[in-house]
Amino acid sequence: MSKKKLLLINSLAACALLIISAGLIFTYFAVKSMGELPEITQPQTSRFFYSNGELMTARFVENRSKVALEEVAEEAIWATIAAEDRRFEEHSGFDIKGIIRAAYRNLQERSVVQGGSSITQQLAKNLYLEQDRTWERKIEEAILTLQLERNYSKEEIMEKYLNTVFYGHGTYGIEAASELYFDKPASRLYLQEAALLAGLTRSPSHYSPLVNQEIAEKRAHAVLRTMVEEDFISKKEKEKALQQELELNPNPSLPRENNYVVDHLVHHKLNCLQEEEENLLKNGGLEIHTTIDPEMQEIAKKVLENNLPDLDRDHRGVAQPQGALVAMEPETGHIKALAGGKDYRETMLNRAYSLRSPGSAFKPVVYAAALENGYTAASTFKCEPVSLPSNGGDYQPTDFGGGYHHEHLTLRKALVQSCNVTAVKLNQEMGVENSIEMAEELGITSHLGKNLSLPLGTSEVKLVEMTASFAPFANGGYRVEPFLYKKAHGPGGEVLSENQPEKNKVLDKRVAYILTDIMKGVLSEEGTAPVSHLIDRPAAGKTGTSQDYKDAYMVGYTPDLIVGVYVGDDHGDPIWKTGGEIAAPIWAEFTERALQDTPASSFSKPPGLVDKTICPETGKIQHPLCSASGEKELFLEGTEPEKDCREADCPKVEIFQWPWHWFR
Repeated sequence: MSKKKLLLINSLAACALLIISAGLIFTYFAVKSMGELPEITQPQTSRFFYSNGELMTARFVENRSKVALEEVAEEAIWATIAAEDRRFEEHSGFDIKGIIRAAYRNLQERSVVQGGSSITQQLAKNLYLEQDRTWERKIEEAILTLQLERNYSKEEIMEKYLNTVFYGHGTYGIEAASELYFDKPASRLYLQEAALLAGLTRSPSHYSPLVNQEIAEKRAHAVLRTMVEEDFISKKEKEKALQQELELNPNPSLPRENNYVVDHLVHHKLNCLQEEEENLLKNGGLEIHTTIDPEMQEIAKKVLENNLPDLDRDHRGVAQPQGALVAMEPETGHIKALAGGKDYRETMLNRAYSLRSPGSAFKPVVYAAALENGYTAASTFKCEPVSLPSNGGDYQPTDFGGGYHHEHLTLRKALVQSCNVTAVKLNQEMGVENSIEMAEELGITSHLGKNLSLPLGTSEVKLVEMTASFAPFANGGYRVEPFLYKKAHGPGGEVLSENQPEKNKVLDKRVAYILTDIMKGVLSEEGTAPVSHLIDRPAAGKTGTSQDYKDAYMVGYTPDLIVGVYVGDDHGDPIWKTGGEIAAPIWAEFTERALQDTPASSFSKPPGLVDKTICPETGKIQHPLCSASGEKELFLEGTEPEKDCREADCPKVEIFQWPWHWFR
């Protein structure tokens, strides 16, 4: 280089030094007159976990997980100082030597090949400034840098920097970067991994090992050499680090797929978020531990996809009919699977929480009220044309399809065969108020109309609450609140909310057992859901079909799991299928697959029940001379009929007449 050029470079460097010195003096006095720095809340990643601890999905604007400095490996701190700011511990925010060195090098190369910004300067830019390059922004940066140095210790500045700096692929902060690239927390980084991350920050897209591992390793080696030069490590430690093979994360991308579970939690169910904490959702940092079982959730998704035909596409392009499935533990209320439709990507409408008609799936609620109010499974009603006074005039119920049984039916037979007339007569005779009260006791919170047709599902309810209302039938009489998450942690690890199972006695366990025994018959060939051959364990349930085939329903259960299934068109068009035809097979397939690794168990019969053989014509104890096909029936002890069917004038009793005419 000629003397003339060298003189020019030195002159420019001297001018730069004078300008910098003057600027620092001005900045110093500017800082003296300013107040405290504002505290910046940086977005963090919120994570949702399955019940087994496996990550379900992550939501973030910036993928970041804050970490304390003491939870970062020392090697990562040393590597960061070596790569970004060798005199970090010595200067007061500006490395003058570094700035001059960088300016000199850039003049030599006639391009910007080396930066002179200190870690504190970079932190000021990352926290408070846009990335534009203007003199105004440079002055702001200088002022903010000195303020940071004045307000925080070096350790605090380093912690903020390591939680702020960009490491590529949407990832900010060393904790998230360590998880992304190496599938481990920053506390467990070894030397070469730490050097690689420190080398990334200069140009994350260029030095990313996910883009070009060879270039990333060369950059890491350069950082290691600098660490030796600055006495952070010895040559021996460097050589040992280079002998270790880098093991990159084989699955570096976070699962970000949204689903019905996360959508409902975020928008409706995170009761831990009080009004003053609403920014937690926006800024993230939450850890939500859900009750969802990953295998059951996948089965629910597949069962709906495979069993709901694409008969039509609506104006949004969404396949119709649609459906929903909810699976819940009867003992705890833990929702183990929740699918609000065939495909979340098509529409975010969550049909598990939408109001729909349950049809005759509501009848067990009315029957539970009846059994609690003195009726028995052998109580009889005649299914025939009838006109009942109602609010809107006379109401004339019919069975589904418009016909009648034209015979006396016990409550057992009427529920198994889903007789509408019997259910409506029972509701009227017992009192609609008793049915509504029982529904509320069982956990139905939607508004119920005070109508004689209530047992037919004319009041719309949510699939989630309808499913939960069957819990007392399955668990011996206890209402349990359904919930989707067990615990929610805030950004600092604090517990924001925790759900514990709540059980409240609402039903006599003997009544629960009788109803379960009756609803086992619904799954038989005589019932409306003949799917017992599809499920290899004791089970019970009830189907429902709304008026004009708009909604198909099935809620069924075993001692271990309650499953509710809804199928219907989003716009109320008929699907021309009953609950037994389309919802029941979905229920059976899901239940069988979901419980395939769970040993079959039976419903526990409580004491205080008696078995009697009943005459189906009268509902009374069968007389020995009755020719009708007698049926075994369960009674709460003390409620069995006192009379036999002969005393009730049963037409099937054949009274023996002595043939006196033989002796005439």
